[in-house]
Amino acid sequence: METKKIIAFILMMTISPFALAAGEHAGHDSMMGMSMGGHWMAPAAEAARANPVKSSADSIQQGGKLYQQYCASCHGGNADGQGMAGMMLNPKPANLRVMAGQHPDGDFAYKIREGRGPMPAWKGILKDDQVWNLVNFIQALNQPPAETQQGHAGHMH
Repeated sequence: METKKIIAFILMMTISPFALAAGEHAGHDSMMGMSMGGHWMAPAAEAARANPVKSSADSIQQGGKLYQQYCASCHGGNADGQGMAGMMLNPKPANLRVMAGQHPDGDFAYKIREGRGPMPAWKGILKDDQVWNLVNFIQALNQPPAETQQGHAGHMH
């Protein structure tokens, strides 16, 4: 398993400079995938796409397994953007805990599928339902654990 991560890291570091150079021509990012503040956003039509996979405990669990396999080396085991393989990347991997609940499902799905710069495109590797399970996992990072949600709704003092 560690060998796969090392190979993926080497491959990513080898390909990343070319991907970065290809995507940085004048004006490209002003309307195509960037907001005014420089934060990477999916095109509006992609961001508006509805998630066809219901967010359930099973989907979130499947997404968590996929996250550990494909994303944790850069985004961190805690999804805080502090993964070992991501330390040398520019731009740095996103802190998904901060982004969870702040972006629509379609935005995350687009970014996972298409990638950009050092963020690889997973569309040829992950099936569509796997991408949506990952989205459900990421969005769940913003929610308190289920045991704190149940039985406490009416107990505000």
